[in-house]
Amino acid sequence: MTINPSFPIDATALLTGLSHAAMRQVMLHQAQEHELRVVEDSESAVSIEVPSFGQYRFEPAEGGIHIRISAALPDRLFMLKDSFSETLSQLLPEAAKDLRWSDSATLPNRPPNLHFTRVVSVTPVGTAFLRVRIQADDLSSFQDDAIHFRLLLPAPDCTEPEWPSLAENGATVWPKGEKALHRPAYTTRWIDREAGLLDFDVFLHDGGRVTNWVRGASIGDLLVIAGPGGGGIPESSKICIFADETAFPAVARILEALPANSTGQVTLIAAQGADCGYPIAAPAGVTLTWLTREEAQDVPRQALAAHRECPDHFLWLASEKSDVTPVREALKADKRAPGTSYIAAYWSKP
Repeated sequence: MTINPSFPIDATALLTGLSHAAMRQVMLHQAQEHELRVVEDSESAVSIEVPSFGQYRFEPAEGGIHIRISAALPDRLFMLKDSFSETLSQLLPEAAKDLRWSDSATLPNRPPNLHFTRVVSVTPVGTAFLRVRIQADDLSSFQDDAIHFRLLLPAPDCTEPEWPSLAENGATVWPKGEKALHRPAYTTRWIDREAGLLDFDVFLHDGGRVTNWVRGASIGDLLVIAGPGGGGIPESSKICIFADETAFPAVARILEALPANSTGQVTLIAAQGADCGYPIAAPAGVTLTWLTREEAQDVPRQALAAHRECPDHFLWLASEKSDVTPVREALKADKRAPGTSYIAAYWSKP
């Protein structure tokens, strides 16, 4: 077996009418797209690991494919199943409808990664951010391996919001139409799990739905979030970072978690440069460079140049989509090993 013993929780399912060969190609493509480690690849089994979260395993079975998903925590297991169901729905909608997991009878009627929280405080940070503190009953799943989550915001004029539920196949069913939720991703900036407190920072920009929400938020307001998810803190003491304001909270969280002997460089891009006043500190061996948007010319070229100069450093880039795409494509062409970079588009120009 190739199931990681660190992933003790599992669920299984049988997909009928599908060939192992076809599913093998689909999952290997997914692994390449998302830079996941292929643990096993043969005619008898394919195993793919999602770092810290869990593992997918596919084996041929009579009349179809046997799937086993294992995970470290119950909410991680749910997220892996949900992700697989979403992928299957896009490729084979009918097969996705028939999907049933072995643990379906024990599932709640809402996604287990849903958290109903209350606003505790909203305070300014620098010139362009507001820090929101929320409180929830249980934040034990928010660990360093997944530092992001999603806000679930109803339309501003919605007085009776609907929250996601679970379908029979274990997939999340999201409200649609007038009840559709805005689901932007944010970073856990600070957390006290015992007290159930969590801070996240909102970059303010005119016209943004979260900006409008946070400017009108009051102590005691309900805020529903889904998570955790997304990337975690890199396990490296050598790092190259490029980020604009939308990624400053993640950068600050990463830098404060680095070992004291870490080395590398961080390039931070803001409308006001360092005058934005967002607090970011780094170990002595990590150089911080602040740039205004006018000074930040050709971010993809700078990021790839840093990668070529320091190929043993973890490359971390989060910015607008047009900055991210060329870097992601170049790293794929270089066949960089999974787990040595994090390249993410945090927003897109209209």
